[in-house]
Amino acid sequence: MAAASVLHADWTAVGSTGTIDEGDLGKIVLNNDGSASIRSTISSTSAKVRFNVTSNPGIDFFIPKPGEEIGNLVFTMRVRDNGAGARVIATLKRITLGGGSDIAMPQTTVTAATIDSDLSAVAPSNDWMTVWAQHYNRSAFAGNITTGDSMDFLRFGWVVEVQLIKHDATGDPGIMGVQVFRDQP
Repeated sequence: MAAASVLHADWTAVGSTGTIDEGDLGKIVLNNDGSASIRSTISSTSAKVRFNVTSNPGIDFFIPKPGEEIGNLVFTMRVRDNGAGARVIATLKRITLGGGSDIAMPQTTVTAATIDSDLSAVAPSNDWMTVWAQHYNRSAFAGNITTGDSMDFLRFGWVVEVQLIKHDATGDPGIMGVQVFRDQP
């Protein structure tokens, strides 16, 4: 009998729970289904929505028990990209906070992973689709080959920045949600 892989959402956020960039407040509409999108009355613009990633045992740094296998972190989003007039880009960022360290740490913001709906293997659609990260910067995460990727919440803060881009009136970009979870080996 083959073993089934089990996935679970270790951190998740619905589109309407994000913080809209101050300059983009008039561009975004929060929809009844929990999504966020660019207003239909605007024919061409871009807008940002940010999501604070909070600590969770499934994504925090930990040392596994001897012989325990763990998977790496996976970054995904559920989006609507209906073609050439729309695009959605999500960036998982690590921001230095310096907590728990006696050593002076330079203030940095590092891109840990990116998702671009235009680079997805999923065809454009008016329906919601799940898009996976196309790029990971493994050095942004804590851990190693034995411990797997993890997020250090003691010294760093984490944020997902989603950019909704509407190139023309045909575009209808939207974000339903974002997730970071641990893939099971």
